[in-house]
Amino acid sequence: MLFCPFCRDGFEGVGECPEHELTLVPIDRLPRFGEGAPDEVAFFGDPRLGRGGVLGGALLVIVGFLAPFARAPGVEASALEIAVDGASNLWLTPGAALGVLSVLWVRRGRQGMRAARMAVLGLALAGAFPLIYTSRRIGLVAEAYSAEVEWLWGFGAMIAGLALIAFASARLGGPGGLSGD
Repeated sequence: MLFCPFCRDGFEGVGECPEHELTLVPIDRLPRFGEGAPDEVAFFGDPRLGRGGVLGGALLVIVGFLAPFARAPGVEASALEIAVDGASNLWLTPGAALGVLSVLWVRRGRQGMRAARMAVLGLALAGAFPLIYTSRRIGLVAEAYSAEVEWLWGFGAMIAGLALIAFASARLGGPGGLSGD
């Protein structure tokens, strides 16, 4: 029995599909459904084509921005509270994560995402610099007052999210280079 590669119907005693006029093939040579990645995704949160790590990292940064960030004797604050209270450069970190999400929103095709790899890496680095700078400033102020600063899970989530975006940006759009290797 041979099968049509288009409609997948089986036929005996003929070499072509009577409906599609295609050469029939044995069952083991039929193309498989779901083979390969699509060239475009329709859903914003679709993790295929290397989008999962970038999307997860951006969401992790935003959650970390709202979560407990640092604790000193008598004070515990989220990065949001620290940004509102004067470290306005810290707003750039969730801004970079939102920029990454906007890239994923606009670029749904394989080639468009591959073209955005360097931009996404740049956004991850741009989000890391104010986070590092502000945490260093907080540490210096605490040291000046002989206080201990405890970095909480929000800080770790933001660092992990930015690192995830940076590493996952290399796979954005799927494997291969810009030439479609």
